[in-house]
Amino acid sequence: MRIKKYSIIGSVLLSTALLLGACADKDEVKDPPTADAAKKEFGFHSFDLDIDTPDHKDAIEASFDVDISETEAEYVNRIEPVKLSGDKAYAELEPIFKDLALTKDMSKDEVIEKVTKAFGVEDYTEFELEVEYSDGEYKDYNDKK
Repeated sequence: MRIKKYSIIGSVLLSTALLLGACADKDEVKDPPTADAAKKEFGFHSFDLDIDTPDHKDAIEASFDVDISETEAEYVNRIEPVKLSGDKAYAELEPIFKDLALTKDMSKDEVIEKVTKAFGVEDYTEFELEVEYSDGEYKDYNDKK
């Protein structure tokens, strides 16, 4: 009876350890910019993009979020096929974000033009972008063709 009890407890502990290990956030950036640095360099601290093209649903997906406890980044490009997360995604996105130089005062058309060009999308069927700018203001940019 004692052996069975310890066997069950051991199985539960092992299952818990495996479950917790599987829950690790693979999108987390290990050496992230501070929120202030991201705000200064990019003008925003949250960026969530989804672009569909005639040939690919979710052709481009890019997300970046800096907060107090962690920074996450993910980049998927189904046109080239690229699927990156964490540090590798951030390394790919950082130069794109620096070149974008988005501001909340830009028109919807200007933002869409800059973003599609930066991500190499000439023709899209659906464009969705949510940005939280440095001052905390959220803006959504959406378009369907």
